[in-house]
This record gives sequence, structure tokens and C-alpha cells, in this order.
Amino acid sequence: MRIAVIIFISLLAFALPLNAQQEDEGKYIFEGRCGGMCHQLPDPALLKAKQWRMVLNVMQKRMMQQGQEPLTDEEFEQVFDYLKKSVIDK
Repeated sequence: MRIAVIIFISLLAFALPLNAQQEDEGKYIFEGRCGGMCHQLPDPALLKAKQWRMVLNVMQKRMMQQGQEPLTDEEFEQVFDYLKKSVIDK
């Protein structure tokens, strides 16, 4: 039983930094793909979550029209999650 507890705690210790890394991934993509390639970044608290989803969908279409590779579904959700956490009125 003691070994199971030790293994569980060890696994938990490795999982915590991964979650923090996953949360930062959306910010990294937002800053790199949106701000680094196309335009100045807006304040994430500027819009409500529903509005951000609409803006991201429009940006996806614009990227495709300009011949740029759009965000993958996973990247899209990571960016949306980052923006959603920054929204004042969720």
C-alpha cells in the first residue's frame, strides 16, 4: 500500500507542471501566431468568451484566404481557453 501511495504522489508531482505548461501553450500560440505574424495583440480581457470564439473563427478564415496555415483544432482550443481565462465577464 505504501508503494502505491509513493507512486501516486510521484505521478502527481510530474502532472502538475504539465498542466501549467498546457495553460501557457494557448498564450504562446496567441502571441506567436497572432501577434508575431499578423497584427498587434488585443487585450484578452477586451471581449467576452463568446465574442472571442467568433473572432477566432473569423481569423481562421482570414488566414486561409491569405494562404497561411490556420490553427489546428487543438491550437484553436488552447488559444480560446487562454483568452477565456482572461475575460472579465465570462
